[in-house]
Amino acid sequence: MPADAKIFFKQRVMTPGPTDVPPAVLLEMAQPIIHHRTKQFQAIFVQMTGRLANLFRTKGTVLTLAGSGTTAFESAMISLAKPGSKVITIAGGKFGERWQDIYDQYAPSLQVENIKINVPWGQAVTAQQVADALAANPTASVVALVHSETSTATACDLKAIAQVVSKSNAVLIADSITGVGALPMSMDEWGVDCVVTGSQKALMLPPGLGFVALGARAQERLKEVKAGAYYNLDLRRWVKAMADNDLPFTAPVSLIRGQNVALELIEKEGLETIWGRVAKLATASRAAFAAMGLKLISASPSDSVTGVFYPAGVEDSKFRGALRDKYGLHVAGGQDGRGAKWKTSILRISHMGYVDAGDTLAVLAAIEAELRTLGQKIDPGCALAAAAKVLAG
Repeated sequence: MPADAKIFFKQRVMTPGPTDVPPAVLLEMAQPIIHHRTKQFQAIFVQMTGRLANLFRTKGTVLTLAGSGTTAFESAMISLAKPGSKVITIAGGKFGERWQDIYDQYAPSLQVENIKINVPWGQAVTAQQVADALAANPTASVVALVHSETSTATACDLKAIAQVVSKSNAVLIADSITGVGALPMSMDEWGVDCVVTGSQKALMLPPGLGFVALGARAQERLKEVKAGAYYNLDLRRWVKAMADNDLPFTAPVSLIRGQNVALELIEKEGLETIWGRVAKLATASRAAFAAMGLKLISASPSDSVTGVFYPAGVEDSKFRGALRDKYGLHVAGGQDGRGAKWKTSILRISHMGYVDAGDTLAVLAAIEAELRTLGQKIDPGCALAAAAKVLAG
């Protein structure tokens, strides 16, 4: 392709994070910088925080941290664990394993024993498994799990699990980084004690903000437990600053301004409408992949991201490179972990945030076309026909 023609080569980011950012959000972040210790910024921050509470469906405190989703989840894990207790960590993918690793790292200083539950990649932990773990470890102070496991495109029944954990002395910390804003979430109604998400997924912002929503039991735990050997990640500092509608350290002003606009866009569309759109795009994609003869990686699929195994003989890096270079479509590959080695055997596409039916149909058509180019026996147009049937329903 000639260099001067690239201006007409549209790029579509279909990866499950970072996701594409709406133009209105980009324009807001391009505005002149303002100082973070001003009434002007404080008004924006207060408005954004209120919108976040609506997003999580909580009357509790929602903290905005400068950092990634990992930063936010790590801060919740170490701030809410009781010294001398057991913590239950559940993994069925790369990110659940990361949360296990974090407690392993902090175990000496927090004086906690990490009880690990591992489920096969592509399967979801059940409420009964969590109940059994709590019964075997009645002194556990935390249950940490992933609501929507990005690496395996798998979602668990967070509502049912929260009901189980609420009957114990443990607080539930849920990684909903690819859940909030894409999947149904009603934090207070379900009784989830702490929910964490990040800005770069369904919240339609570049990476850089992590959000920690604290229910009543989590807030009581923060009062009960003294801070350990950590500083910036101590949620108590952030809660204290929030009482004055402020942040304890320098605020990422431009990101917060952009997030406020993105949340306004979500409000205007309506959460239920967004959940329905995401579900329909996911259902259409699963139908298209089935029509192409591709196997889903998950037995309990998340609507926020869909993953499939490659047919034999397809080379991951070359295939995704062709989608990018020939069609301007960016999709994600797999990841390796203790539970599985999927780095070169799967591809994943996102349905979160600034993604519409046109984007989804484009990536499905390109995947079909490229597989046919590689000699896969796929009926021409079967992917779009299957997806269109769902979208028209």
